[in-house]
Amino acid sequence: MNPDSMTFPSIDTHRDVVQVDTLSIQRVAPNAPMQWLAQGWSTFVKTPFVSLFYGTLCALAGFAALTMSQAMPGLTVKFLIALLLLGPFLAAGLYVTARRHLDGERIGIRASLALYGQRRSSLALFGLFLMFVVAFWTLASAVLFAIKVTTLAPTSSGYVTLLGGGMDPLMTLFMLASSALLGAAVFAASVIAVPLIVDRDAGPVAGVQASWRAVTLNPWPMLRWAGLILGLMLIGALTAFVGMILIFPLLGYASWYAYRDLVGEAD
Repeated sequence: MNPDSMTFPSIDTHRDVVQVDTLSIQRVAPNAPMQWLAQGWSTFVKTPFVSLFYGTLCALAGFAALTMSQAMPGLTVKFLIALLLLGPFLAAGLYVTARRHLDGERIGIRASLALYGQRRSSLALFGLFLMFVVAFWTLASAVLFAIKVTTLAPTSSGYVTLLGGGMDPLMTLFMLASSALLGAAVFAASVIAVPLIVDRDAGPVAGVQASWRAVTLNPWPMLRWAGLILGLMLIGALTAFVGMILIFPLLGYASWYAYRDLVGEAD
């Protein structure tokens, strides 16, 4: 079966379902993101060992990226890109855990890693897609930094200068706007892509298309969901990534419930 032409059935006739090509994307209520967080927390409480394992991995990865960027500021963006690309792969184990929990199956670290080998090609291709998007933005920002900060590679000190108002307002506005557009593009392309790959062995193209359609069909709930993710991630970053021990698995589980609500369950 070609994963990019998979048919995803609707399972709840009480929901407002819209057919887009062969994919059924469902509308969700405006308060759905809060429900996803509540469901995610419930799963977190019931799977503490696996949850803390993945949360600790994320916290260690973030702390390592922060430490290395301070030691080698010229490579700050590269460390941030590596952290961004690592997130979806770590979250895949949380999606497996959430699915097994709902199905009443055995839960454990080994079980959560079971699908990595089977889905490695699609996950790797999706990671390359994210890398391409971020690399394009990095190239553009590097040129601007070279003009305004006299260095080719954006560094942590350069970002401090930018956020501290050390550049002209138009430059600051452009950098913030381009960063926001990058974040929006990554969110729109990935909000349910990795859960779809993990759950149904869909290809990366199908995952990106599904995510984009989910966002365009549910603009306000998805905007709220993006805001919640950004806010919680900022809290985690401001605690030197220690907060990610709890925040990362919570968001991972909540993202799984978002995927289930937006696409539905497989047969």
